[in-house]
Amino acid sequence: MKSKTRVFVMMLLLVACISSCKKNNPVGGSMSLKVDGSKWSASLAVQAVNTNGVIMVTGSDASAFQVSINLLNATGPGTFDLGPNGVIGDAGRWTEGTNTWVADNTVGSGSIVVTDLTATNIKGTFEFTASDGNTNKVITEGKFDATF
Repeated sequence: MKSKTRVFVMMLLLVACISSCKKNNPVGGSMSLKVDGSKWSASLAVQAVNTNGVIMVTGSDASAFQVSINLLNATGPGTFDLGPNGVIGDAGRWTEGTNTWVADNTVGSGSIVVTDLTATNIKGTFEFTASDGNTNKVITEGKFDATF
């Protein structure tokens, strides 16, 4: 009887170990991108808010790197331009500590593509070139999938 109990306990420990080794995804969804060619993903948190069509999706990591995309009056899937042809309020931002680079309707360029938008979820891709007034950051291969 003791050997059956030991085997059972060992199997439980093995299952616990295997399940704890799974990749930890941040609460709220996922965001990933390349910044100036280097891969990055939100490992700490992904947050999304939709207030009457004003949408903000933000991802961050433990090193104080953060990406956010903002959309004004998004009601469904579509392509949202950043830069001179963009809408006031639509923006992409990249932050490293206290330094922030922005692409919106006045500076930078790029686009945010929403492929799925429901009452509880937003999913899509993005790319933009953002400026801090002196230097640029090039964000490519951006992907997001977040829960409101």
